[in-house]
Amino acid sequence: MTSITEEQNGIHQKKPFYRSVPFQIAVAAGVSFTAPGMWDALGGLGAGGAAEPYAVSAANAILLRAIGYPLYGAGLYTNNKTATTWFMIFGSVCCGISAGFFWAAEAAIIIGYPSPKERGFYLACWQTAKASGPIIGGAITLGLNANRETAGSVGSATYIVFIVLMCLGLPIALLLSPAHKVWRKDGTRVVVHKHASWWAELQAVGRLAISRRIVLLVPAFFISYFYNPFVSTWLTSYFTVRSRAFSSFFTPFAGIFSSFIIGTFLDRQSIFIRTRAKVAFATIVTLLVGTWIWAIILQKRFYDNPPVFDWFKGGFGSAYALVFFWTFTGQAFQQYCYWLIGQYTTDLTSLSHHTGILRGLEALGQTVAWAMQSEAGVNHFVSIGINFGILLIAIVPTWIVVSALDHTHEEVVTEEIVGSDKADEEGSVGPEGLQAAALAKN
Repeated sequence: MTSITEEQNGIHQKKPFYRSVPFQIAVAAGVSFTAPGMWDALGGLGAGGAAEPYAVSAANAILLRAIGYPLYGAGLYTNNKTATTWFMIFGSVCCGISAGFFWAAEAAIIIGYPSPKERGFYLACWQTAKASGPIIGGAITLGLNANRETAGSVGSATYIVFIVLMCLGLPIALLLSPAHKVWRKDGTRVVVHKHASWWAELQAVGRLAISRRIVLLVPAFFISYFYNPFVSTWLTSYFTVRSRAFSSFFTPFAGIFSSFIIGTFLDRQSIFIRTRAKVAFATIVTLLVGTWIWAIILQKRFYDNPPVFDWFKGGFGSAYALVFFWTFTGQAFQQYCYWLIGQYTTDLTSLSHHTGILRGLEALGQTVAWAMQSEAGVNHFVSIGINFGILLIAIVPTWIVVSALDHTHEEVVTEEIVGSDKADEEGSVGPEGLQAAALAKN
């Protein structure tokens, strides 16, 4: 494995590349690609590729997800072959249990390992990895289903490919390094502040959950991925199988574009951090409001004369463009939430608490949203109205939090501090190290 050599205090120190931030982010992104990326690819088909969205929506309602992901894919396969729903529900439960741990750890690594000025870029890389799953999975699906001009379910061979890819997540995850061994190119280190006991850890999470900042951000966290189940139902209701396969392949590019656009802007150190935060938030909200107004207009037209769009025929363009911009703005909003909480953390432990709360509320939002789509004949205007309403509710409290942002709150810990007696033998930085770091920052 390639090593990087730096001269520090007159001593040449070899830094293995596999301990660097880029490599660690690549590993985390690889797991995201094989697990949630493939799950998103199935979702991009509309109802996991099923003919009807309701049973799959019910399963997704209990999906909180990388050992459990293959079981979820297997459940979709059996449902496709034999219309068996119990195993699909079982796979969703297993996937949900494992996902709770996966989500918190994944987000903490992506935000906590890079330095604050690089977080926007690495968040975009992470989003790209997740989007690459649907792109590649969508290409596979498109190739296997390109001749299916009618509505219905995708071929069963599609699920076999997804299950194989999902199984690769576990061996890739074994390449991750402990936080205290990761090095950054600017010389700062990842801070890990351990609590004395699990009870102290639980109390810290409780205090954070009821803090003013988190309470204000609850609506934003809840709505950040709330739109996705309705998009799945929209695709299943109004598009042919091959149109849905095309959407599964092409729509993730929208998330990649928006992730790098917002990530690049949020990393611009020449612009004051509060200004960056306000401009980005106002732009995202404006685009989101526009998509839901667009949805209302199209839905009124569809209820009067329900269509089934084949690709590039009839009104496919305007209907699919809405799906594209839902993903474009939705991914940008989700990434913005991660970036925002990343500015308030002092160490990886605190960051895992923040991301755990964010992803928990995000999962709760998805659970409610999937449950709304689990009944046949659900009124689409109700779904649109709830999405639009919660978005409007989230604007003011999120703006209050954004307006209070004046600098990144991360403690700056250097190689010297970690190498001193202020770091414990496992590499975690104790209170004295954090105090020294704060003095160094100021």
